[in-house]
Amino acid sequence: MTQLTQKTWTTKKEVTVENDSLLIKTKNVREDLEYRIKFEELGFDTVKKRVKSANIPFCAFILFDILYIGLLLSAVINKETLSKQLFWVGALVFFGIATIAAFYNRNKDVIYLTGGQKVLELLAARPDIQTVTAFIATIHQSMRQHYKKKYSKFDPDTTYEMKLYQLKWLKEINAITDKEYSEMLDNTKTENIIGFSRPNSEN
Repeated sequence: MTQLTQKTWTTKKEVTVENDSLLIKTKNVREDLEYRIKFEELGFDTVKKRVKSANIPFCAFILFDILYIGLLLSAVINKETLSKQLFWVGALVFFGIATIAAFYNRNKDVIYLTGGQKVLELLAARPDIQTVTAFIATIHQSMRQHYKKKYSKFDPDTTYEMKLYQLKWLKEINAITDKEYSEMLDNTKTENIIGFSRPNSEN
């Protein structure tokens, strides 16, 4: 699974896993945005949070609904003009839709992928928690593969200390297994002793 699509009443977000980055496309009534987050800018931390910012608008919209129901009933009882009655009906429909939208966004569970310079925000239940969890695992695995490819091969000028640091870091983030770490460490020690890299046939 290399792409996740999340839709709400007003927005659409597509996140695609690429070789060295994430491509994010977001659309809503105000903008159509496309940008990338490089793996080096992200990190492996995940933070879960329940956002309750829609609770206050939801309560406010309910009050407006009650108000417009009262005004509509008053207009019908007092036999006011049809145009006025239709106006109150339109207002009630508008705020009714807003109330429903706010209701479904009252308690929004959000997962933040962080630990680096940038943060990726994902809705935990769009389309469902299992799909989102699996997609996050795909992101992290792609990051590990990227780091393994980039940092497990060393330039001739790389010092032994830097090689050792990179190998330890790759192991810490589970980009290489314990066995791979031991083999790479042995190769690095041998290269450091003899002063040059061994041919690939000896690895």
